[in-house]
Amino acid sequence: MNAHADIEHDMEGDAPDMNLETLFGDCRDAMLLRIQTMKTSWALCNESEQSEIINGLELAAKSIVRAAVREVTRNEFPHAVVTLGEVKIKGEKGIEGKIVCSNIEHNRNVLGDHVGSMVQLVMVDSEEFMGERNPAEADPDQADWLNSPDQEEGEEEGPKGLPKPEDFD
Repeated sequence: MNAHADIEHDMEGDAPDMNLETLFGDCRDAMLLRIQTMKTSWALCNESEQSEIINGLELAAKSIVRAAVREVTRNEFPHAVVTLGEVKIKGEKGIEGKIVCSNIEHNRNVLGDHVGSMVQLVMVDSEEFMGERNPAEADPDQADWLNSPDQEEGEEEGPKGLPKPEDFD
């Protein structure tokens, strides 16, 4: 597990633009933007730099998943992101639930316009989509590959694979 896994970041405002018709391309483009802005290649980064790249990609992946889930759940029906607080089973009278959400105009309109309406509650939590097949890991720092410690006997010290100055005479 990397050192950044327990850091929680608020990615609001940084979410990529998503559309259901172009969801595949939108996800690809969000990842490609990260790669295009890298200053160097993965193999040239030390372990700490690779860990930072991994952290940035994890944050971007979370943002992409949240944006995709948000786009899917808003498709063709009004929505409000809520937290289910309390549920009371009241026998034959039914089930009573308490929800909590931000007091913003959008939520007031969606919820206020549907009081007494028959609605469908769909349990979608973007955290359920944050799994991974394997954790991303940085490569350990490499030894100085130019100056190999395994110099053959009689060989001069110096970068391996480069011509010696006398080879130019």
